[in-house]
Amino acid sequence: MKKIIIIASLAACTLMVTSCNKPSQDQTSENIEEIQEDMEQKREQLAHDLKELRNEIDKKIEDVSDRLENAGEETKEGLEEAKEELTGQRTKLDKMIDDVEDATEDTWDDIKDGAENTYNDVKKEFEKLGDKIEDAFDA
Repeated sequence: MKKIIIIASLAACTLMVTSCNKPSQDQTSENIEEIQEDMEQKREQLAHDLKELRNEIDKKIEDVSDRLENAGEETKEGLEEAKEELTGQRTKLDKMIDDVEDATEDTWDDIKDGAENTYNDVKKEFEKLGDKIEDAFDA
């Protein structure tokens, strides 16, 4: 009889431990929702950052266009080259913005990594081009 009580007690304890460790359906749904919300927030922030950089490039393209009107021949060549490069960088950002906005849960990790790399690369190139534009105009 003692053995039956001990076995029954062990079975009850095992059942309690197992049920405590197993997440409920509600907890699982909440975790999925949190992950989706987090992904959406990161996606929106990344799209916002990319659009902000694109706006900066648009302003610089406009600035270069204005400077081209009054630039000498030597300066024009450098400014036109810089404007072309800026336009290429803007095109990269436009494509990446579309990719970020169209990302799904399945593609998000790859898109996020690519978008962050594109942002960093374009930002560096934009800063170099800004210096190049100033140097060309100062010459």
